[in-house]
Amino acid sequence: MTRFQQVFMLLLALVLAHPASAQEAEYVLGEIVVKSDKPGVEDVTNVAEVTAEDIEMRGATTLNEAIEMLPGVYIRTAADGTPRIDVRGFRTRHIKLLINGTPFQSTYDGQFDPASIPAENIARIVLTKGASSVLYGAGGTAAVINIITKGGEQGMHGSVGVRAGEVDSYLGKASLSGGSEKGFFFGSVSSLNSGAYPISDDFDRNAAQDSDKRENSDRDRDSAFFNGGYNISDSTKLGAVFSYSGGSYGKPPSVITDSKDPFGKTAKYERLEDYSEVGTQFNLRHEFDFPLSLDTAVYANQRNELTKTFKDDTYDAINGKSRSTSSVAGASLRASYDFDVLGVLTTALNGENQSWDESGFSTNTKGKKTDIGVNQDLQEYSAGLEYTITPIDQVTLVAGGSYVAQTGPESETATDWTYLLGASYRPFEGTTLSANHARKVRFASVRNLFDSASGNPDLEPEVAKHFEIGLTQELPFKTIFSGSVYRIEAQDMIEKVATPTILEPKKETYTNFEEYLFHGFEVGLENTFFDSLWIRTAYNYLDSEDKSDGSERDELQYRPRDTVSLEGKYTCPFGTTLYAGLQYVANQYTYNDDATLKKRMDDFTLVDLKLSHAFLEKALSVYAGVNNLFDEDYEESYGFPRPGRTLYCGIDYVF
Repeated sequence: MTRFQQVFMLLLALVLAHPASAQEAEYVLGEIVVKSDKPGVEDVTNVAEVTAEDIEMRGATTLNEAIEMLPGVYIRTAADGTPRIDVRGFRTRHIKLLINGTPFQSTYDGQFDPASIPAENIARIVLTKGASSVLYGAGGTAAVINIITKGGEQGMHGSVGVRAGEVDSYLGKASLSGGSEKGFFFGSVSSLNSGAYPISDDFDRNAAQDSDKRENSDRDRDSAFFNGGYNISDSTKLGAVFSYSGGSYGKPPSVITDSKDPFGKTAKYERLEDYSEVGTQFNLRHEFDFPLSLDTAVYANQRNELTKTFKDDTYDAINGKSRSTSSVAGASLRASYDFDVLGVLTTALNGENQSWDESGFSTNTKGKKTDIGVNQDLQEYSAGLEYTITPIDQVTLVAGGSYVAQTGPESETATDWTYLLGASYRPFEGTTLSANHARKVRFASVRNLFDSASGNPDLEPEVAKHFEIGLTQELPFKTIFSGSVYRIEAQDMIEKVATPTILEPKKETYTNFEEYLFHGFEVGLENTFFDSLWIRTAYNYLDSEDKSDGSERDELQYRPRDTVSLEGKYTCPFGTTLYAGLQYVANQYTYNDDATLKKRMDDFTLVDLKLSHAFLEKALSVYAGVNNLFDEDYEESYGFPRPGRTLYCGIDYVF
């Protein structure tokens, strides 16, 4: 028996052997986050929330793990070794990530690494799919994710925790928070070290993957976080947030060894040898004596990366190196006036500078070395107006519009506009009908426009038109039904396509596709009839199609048609809590390089379990869990196997 297995069995015995009962420590929401008690955009759009309690229940340690059970969300990891969040068929670059309402993502490709965002700092995650508020400006054509961080409450509080998993995986974390009538603070640090992730026993080993540990799948991450708020007066509040994350990770190569496989990708041997990400923001809120409030935010984010590519799987001989810096600096001003029965009018101004700097070299298959040198800046601006009114108690109406613009080198400017129309109707107690329509815009990123290998400066902005109808219905036995039907018409979507030349037979270029069509529905049930039992299930159906002239694709790549989630939590009379989660993914396809051949990916089912128990009036919590209980051999992208059965255990102490 290995050392980890011995520790795992010891903690499992502690969980089962000791009774306890006490209330769980409370999570605090920072005062810089302001939420109105009047109906707003969230009443007419599709909004899902994940709380700190949900995160702890699932054993999630990162952002992607925290939201993977939500309807319409699909987490996919491929060649770059980074989890990508897909929402209703759109990619991560189509999601606008906010931390306490301010943007936080790469200027290079518009994406973000959810695995570098620790879950222990999160009080609440708000996911708005489709028709989100126009006040955030451009981006968010698929969804907006707003991470609301923990704050502090009266007195002094803290926590420490350790977690160990298979294949030398360890996580240590600690936090300290406090508050008074004049303000609050919350701070935390954490360190993650994972040697690799295990491969399923059902995987057929080959020359590219011949061990039980996934090749080049190690990951290290150190993080620090702090926020604080100060009440200058009853009407004026000041807040500040600082975050740091840094580390390194490997990018597992493709396991396809058959050079004639039309769907396999040539194996790349890459490592992100070092990265560091720093974010700061300052918030000021003032409420006047009359019903006007002002919110301002100033923010800056920067991510530095050192990436190396190697000739082979020994990871010794370097044939490529890139040192890059992605920076964002911006400000926003939001003013809201409450006209009482005549509604609430909110206006917003946003502006930010996005910069990308990269240097290094690459080597092609013939040994030719090419220097890399990119230094580009883009600016984005927006001015938006949004109006919400509840003419009668049962009805909420929302209308908004925003002008958006992007300027680039040599004063090149792209302009467009977004809008939102929505309504909700509550005919009976416990019944809510909603409908919305929105036009969303995303500008091309620095990478899309200026990448030395694949850039295209003539790209048009992406446009997505959303149509959705939703229903929430309370049913007998403390059951809630939720459902929605949606249609998304996406135009000028930017994808990388093969554009071979005689000198560059493998060349790819970013290109606008005329039209993608996404339509489907989501349904869910949640039951809390028994105080000790909570159950939630959801099903998502997605049909995706490339409607561009001459397209060979009838379904888009890596967009599963069917996804099912089922999760439940049961608390035993003696205090032990059991959590179980199931995910089923089916009917997704991959294509060869020129999209003339299609292959259906294997369907897969994942089951996770977690057992936890609290002692000392819930100050001490011991837990043990297993991800992928049945050791499913599965892939989210062709040729890139995902983790097999993985055990973990841990202890958390709060004071």
